[in-house]
Amino acid sequence: MADQQVAQGPGAHRRRTIVFLVRHGETEGNVQRVWHGSMDAPLTPRGEMQVAATARRVVELARRYPIQAFYVSPLPRAQSTAAAIARALGQDPEVEADLREFDLGAWEGRSFQELREVEDLWGRWAQDPDFAPPQGESPRSFNRRATAVVERLAKRHPGQVILVVTHGGIICNALANWIGDGPEDWRRWDPHNCAITMLVREGDIWKAVFVNDIGHLPPEAIDDEFTINGDEFR
Repeated sequence: MADQQVAQGPGAHRRRTIVFLVRHGETEGNVQRVWHGSMDAPLTPRGEMQVAATARRVVELARRYPIQAFYVSPLPRAQSTAAAIARALGQDPEVEADLREFDLGAWEGRSFQELREVEDLWGRWAQDPDFAPPQGESPRSFNRRATAVVERLAKRHPGQVILVVTHGGIICNALANWIGDGPEDWRRWDPHNCAITMLVREGDIWKAVFVNDIGHLPPEAIDDEFTINGDEFR
């Protein structure tokens, strides 16, 4: 049913700009529940499994929606994910710096628990979306960057199909702005590792065909704790 909303006749999808957003595979930092937005950590064995399944799914999608542009965050966890997809597609990605994750500056590498209990980070943000840790970004500035980069890529390739491998923060902020209730709604759209979202842009209007889909992941590649409790930027 999702595909029918886009492809209503031969080549119909080519008249619209289609953007596939893919989150990177699970990392050691994800498992440890630490904020590592601008830092990196290697993929876990489960992350490698997620990436392999996602590469296969992207190839399936590309048969119907041939990928004409492919972009990736500069951070290694996204690069590793994109590399597996690139091998499967036979198509190399272009690095886009603004696809990197939310940067907490001097507070990077600290656990979510510490950021909540010691710094009251989420409480501060609720009071002031312009609050930023030393050398870090604020929710408002990050939201602007996240939405601007995806919008820019879509405008660069009008009427084409774009694949973007990036981070949870970029994806949930884009969805909050275009599909949800605005920037403060980001937590509702937080994606599981290697979830795939399909967006269609017509004029200045964005529509979702499917959001944060993990149907391609085998059961052993799914983080049950995430599906129950959700997640933060990680």
